[in-house]
Amino acid sequence: MRFCILGNPVAHSKSPAMFRAAYAAFPELTYDCNQADTAEECVEILKSRYDGGNITAPFKEEVFRLADETTETADFIGAVNTVIVSQGRIIADNCDHYGVSESFREFNISLKNKSCLLLGVGGAGKAAAYAVTKSGGTLTIVNRTVQKAEDFAKKLNCNAAPVSDLQNLLKTTDVIINTLYSGIDIVAQDWLNSNQIILDASYIGSPLLNKAKKINCLTIDGRYWVFHQAVYCFSKFTGIQPDTEAMRKTVQLL
Repeated sequence: MRFCILGNPVAHSKSPAMFRAAYAAFPELTYDCNQADTAEECVEILKSRYDGGNITAPFKEEVFRLADETTETADFIGAVNTVIVSQGRIIADNCDHYGVSESFREFNISLKNKSCLLLGVGGAGKAAAYAVTKSGGTLTIVNRTVQKAEDFAKKLNCNAAPVSDLQNLLKTTDVIINTLYSGIDIVAQDWLNSNQIILDASYIGSPLLNKAKKINCLTIDGRYWVFHQAVYCFSKFTGIQPDTEAMRKTVQLL
């Protein structure tokens, strides 16, 4: 069985190393890394060469619209990161939300009744929003395009706000989830406080993570997110329980 990850850029992805470590005892399973220019190309590559794969930025929302079949979770979120190819059909799911909820669980953090702030509402952001509301957190979504934040907030019965409100919102925020591209810097360090918890989708560093670490916030980087969603993906792809210790080693979580 052949699997892969598709995105752009994607060469930095830790998924191939994790999956290869997960099924080292199964040489018949392979996992590749492919860069695509469009969502349509992602679908074409999957259908022509693979039994399934993972979709990463910037194609999670577009591949959702191109899928032949989607799960209830993917339908609600409106984005996908996991695809099975069956008889030439693209069957799409979303397990990014597991990456979020399980990352907090690993640190013994309950989101119930916590004030949570989400930065960005692209494919990853939508999955994070879904995870927070499922976990009982009180959520506000901040996005450059306010209308997009408001539209998704209505589905979740949560709040949306413009970037201009960030400083005031952070005064009462317990948990910040950042899904913006790693170079985007919209939070000043003096807006943060050391009691806050930061989960960042990036595992190559971000301005927000760097500032949060300087004031001793609890920070959870994207390695935890990508690891936990990959455990779910692996089982979905293969029906086999992965070697999670080997997977952790590849992303330096041991």
